[in-house]
Amino acid sequence: MNSTVDGDVDVAVIGCGTTGLALGRLLELEGLRIAVIDRGRMPMARPRATHVDDETMRAFQTLGVQHLEKTFSLVGTYRHYDSEWRIVMQMAMNRGLTEQGWQSDYMFHQPDFEAVLRGHAHNYAEAGTYFGWEVTGLEDARDRVLVNLREIATRQDRRIRASFVVGCDGARSGVREYMGSTQIDHQATHRSLIVDIIPLVTKDNLPPGRDAFIQGAIRNPLTFTRIAGPRLRFELMLRPDDDSAAFARTEKAYEVLSPWFSPDEYRMLRCDVYEWRSLTASPWRAGRVLLAGDSAHTMPPHLGQGMCSGIRDATNLGWKLGRVVRGDSPIDLLDTYETERRPHVDAYTTLSALLANKIEALVASEEDPPVLRAEALRPRLGPGVRGDTNELAGTLSAQPRTASGRLLDDVVGYRFAVVGDPAVLSGTTDRTKALLESLGTHVLDEFSGEVRDWVTGLGAAAVIVRPDRYLFGAAGNATELDALVATLATTLLPTTVPAS
Repeated sequence: MNSTVDGDVDVAVIGCGTTGLALGRLLELEGLRIAVIDRGRMPMARPRATHVDDETMRAFQTLGVQHLEKTFSLVGTYRHYDSEWRIVMQMAMNRGLTEQGWQSDYMFHQPDFEAVLRGHAHNYAEAGTYFGWEVTGLEDARDRVLVNLREIATRQDRRIRASFVVGCDGARSGVREYMGSTQIDHQATHRSLIVDIIPLVTKDNLPPGRDAFIQGAIRNPLTFTRIAGPRLRFELMLRPDDDSAAFARTEKAYEVLSPWFSPDEYRMLRCDVYEWRSLTASPWRAGRVLLAGDSAHTMPPHLGQGMCSGIRDATNLGWKLGRVVRGDSPIDLLDTYETERRPHVDAYTTLSALLANKIEALVASEEDPPVLRAEALRPRLGPGVRGDTNELAGTLSAQPRTASGRLLDDVVGYRFAVVGDPAVLSGTTDRTKALLESLGTHVLDEFSGEVRDWVTGLGAAAVIVRPDRYLFGAAGNATELDALVATLATTLLPTTVPAS
C-alpha cells in the first residue's frame, strides 16, 4: 500500500472499477490529495465492460492510456435475426475515424485498463491506495467525511478524513445506501448467461471478420459478439422462470456453444449469470458525498454505453471537484454535476431499456433489409455550466488536429479552452483577457486547417470548450465572446462577476 497520504485527503474514491479509477486519475491531473479504495487487491481478471466509443476513447487520451488502443479491436456489422435465422436488421457499427479524433467503436479488455490506472494511482505521490480494503462506515463530520476502512486480509482498521467522497462502488453501492438515495426503475431487468471463450481452433461457421449477431424471437435470445481479440462472447437471455443456477453450470455453456464449437476447442474464461437492471439513483449528491458510474445509474448492455456513461461522469466531476477543493469555485458548482449528467445518461438508459425489451420479439420481413450505418447518439448536457445563448452550448465538441498535427486535447489539457479567430480573440476587452487567465483557460494560438474548419462549420468565430470536452458556448464576434466569458466567470467564480 502506498500510504504517503493517510488521514486527511481532498477526495476519497470508493470503488476501483473503470469509473473510480478514471476519476482518481483526473483528480491527480487536478493536483488533489486522494484516496482510492477497493475490496479487490488486484483488478478483476474477467472483463465486465467491453465496448469503448470515440468519445470515451477521447477520455482515455486525457487519462494517458491511449497507448492501449493498439490492443483494442474494431467492430463490424451487427445483424438481428428472428427464430428462423432470417435477418431483421443489419447495422454497420464501424463509422471509421470520427470528429472525435478516434475510431467510432472499439472492443477493449477492461482488466488491462484497470491495471494501468491502478499503477498510475500507486505512482502518484499524493494518493493513498487501499487495494484489498473495505469501507466499514461513513460518518458526517461537517466539513469532512470520516471514512472507516478495514483491510480484508489482516482485519486492521484505518480512518480517512476526506473533504469529499465519491461512491463508484457499483450497482450494489454501499455509498448510495448511506446517502439514502432512492432508485427509479426503467423496467428493463433481465438476466443473461455470459460465456466468454478463447478459441483454440479456427472456425468458418462464425460471422466473418468482426461481425456480431443477436437472435431474438426464441425462448432465450442469443447474442454473439467478438470482444477484444481473440476473445468471443456468447450471451443468452434468461426468462423470468429460468433457474440461474441451472444456466450457470458448465454443461449449459457447452450446450449453448455446441452449434459452433466442441467443448475441447476453446478455453472458457467466464460462465456466469448476470442480472442487467435499468435504474437511476436520486439524488447523486448529499452534501459532501456523491455517486458516479453504476452507483448512480445502470442500464442494459445493448448500446454498450454503461461504462462509457460512467467515464463521462468522471470527466464531468473531476474538474469541478478540483475547482471546489482549491476554493476556485463555490461548493454549489457540484450541484451542476447531476443536473447536467442525468438528462444525458437518461437518453442512453431509455433507449437501451427499449432495445432490451424488444429482443424477445424480432420479426423479419420477406427480404433481407439493407445494411444501415449506425449513427452516434450525442445527447446535450442538461442545465449547468453552459451559456444558453445558442443550441451549441452543452453539446460535445469535436477534436481537430492542430497545424502541428497534435490532437486538440493534447494541446489544451484537462481545462477550459478558447478556440477562435485571432481577430476575434484580440478584439476582446482587457477584462475578458483577465477573466480567462483567472480561470486557467488555454487560449489556442492558432486558427487554421481542421481547427478553423471545425469552428466556422459551427457558424461561429470562437468557442469555449470545457475540460470534459463539451461546449460552454459559441460566439460570432468579440462582443459576444466578452459576454460569454463573463457568463462563464459568473458561473464558476466564488463571487458574482457582472458582464462588462
